[in-house]
Amino acid sequence: MSQSSGIHRPCHFGWEGIATKSVTLGNLARIIGGNLVRGDANLWLKTANFGKPKYLRSDQIYFYTKKKSWNQQLDAIRRVRPKAVVLPPSLSHHPIPPSVGLITVKDTFAAFWRLALWNWRHCSPRVIGITGSAGKSTTTEMTASILKRKWSMIKTQGNLNTYSFLPSYLVRLSPGHRILLLEMGMKSLNNIARQCSVVRPEIGAITNVGEAHVGSLGSLDRVVRAKQELIDGMRPGGVLFLNADDPRSRKLNTRHFRGIVRTFGIRNPADVRAHSVRYTSRGMEFRVRLDRTDYPFRIPVFGVHNVYNALAAIGIARALRVPVRDIQEGLAHFQPPKMRLQFVPGRGGRTLINDAWNANPTAMMEGLKVLKHVSRGRPAVAVLGDMLELGNLSRWAHQQVGKFVAKISPDWLVTVGKEAREIGTTAAAMGMNPSRVRHFRTREGAARFLQQLPRNAVIYFKASRKLHFEKLVKLLRAP
Repeated sequence: MSQSSGIHRPCHFGWEGIATKSVTLGNLARIIGGNLVRGDANLWLKTANFGKPKYLRSDQIYFYTKKKSWNQQLDAIRRVRPKAVVLPPSLSHHPIPPSVGLITVKDTFAAFWRLALWNWRHCSPRVIGITGSAGKSTTTEMTASILKRKWSMIKTQGNLNTYSFLPSYLVRLSPGHRILLLEMGMKSLNNIARQCSVVRPEIGAITNVGEAHVGSLGSLDRVVRAKQELIDGMRPGGVLFLNADDPRSRKLNTRHFRGIVRTFGIRNPADVRAHSVRYTSRGMEFRVRLDRTDYPFRIPVFGVHNVYNALAAIGIARALRVPVRDIQEGLAHFQPPKMRLQFVPGRGGRTLINDAWNANPTAMMEGLKVLKHVSRGRPAVAVLGDMLELGNLSRWAHQQVGKFVAKISPDWLVTVGKEAREIGTTAAAMGMNPSRVRHFRTREGAARFLQQLPRNAVIYFKASRKLHFEKLVKLLRAP
């Protein structure tokens, strides 16, 4: 069963009835509203590349981007000699080898969008949209791990999950792809709405509504509005999954939703409800009652929050009538995204928990719960950095984490960054031994201190993306 590669790879486009999944250069010029300056109009093209000169190949048509230097792109074009290029008319065409076809358009990104939309109209996959303040990437990967056992799909890669990346997924669709699985992120209002206006998801899931991106949006109410865009943008008759245990998800408005609303959870009654949740040496185990039968599930990652992610994935799979056995197998073999509670061997027998992809207070506290559970008798060390994009909630959010640190009482708390100092100050004020709280301005300073801690320690790392805590993990990992 094929699964798509990263969008930095070539983009494939195709339509019904044409086994070669290709288009002629002349037809492509008409599709994107361009002018065929030179080249054989009957030349067949199969793959497109938008603004990735590093990945340029001779069988591609290359779309110019203004986000990279023209010299860099031109060097790649002259070296590789793709079948054709799409450029704005303002650029000189003389340096381009005469064997390379040439189409000019006013806006190459808009042209790429036209190609993507044309391809989208010729394919009919079932569309799944997943959003949420935390857990959406993991839920997407869990869902993919289940569905790829049954169908071929295109899915979101990494954190390339906003409107500007959507055409890179649409252009790769072919009639053989049965599923388009999209993680829907946003940095502003209307981003998810714009994605939905194109693809209209048939199945949607909102993992939770929290503090992530409150800085760029301005308030928690606006975060709720942003997630509401998925509900309002789904196609009629669809199935929506909401978190029954998440207080802010209750602010989402489903009164005008013309479809079926399903819930998932643990504490409160839910359509997909887990019980008997427990930590094991290799991850989490839990049970879910489906169709009047109790089924066991296992996921190879730690944390109750990951059980919630799995419940959303189970709900989505059941909406697609995937057999329970396939769901169990898919979750059991799920590969977690990098830097999300990733266990790494450290020097001197230490265990490093790399959770450094990004941070908000809810996710940080969930990770600290994992540290508490897995350390069990070994020294527990929390290494926490700035949480950014929290706006006027920043000080409050860091204080909330500090209170939680004092509650779970790790052996050491190490903070890095200007904002994170508040975590340590609050933890000490709430009763944590001040001699076990250390603050550093740099990752290197923290690394030197951590290397002096007991050799069997379990060390947890969490901070916003800009702090690059994965580099701190790298300094401490075993050779």
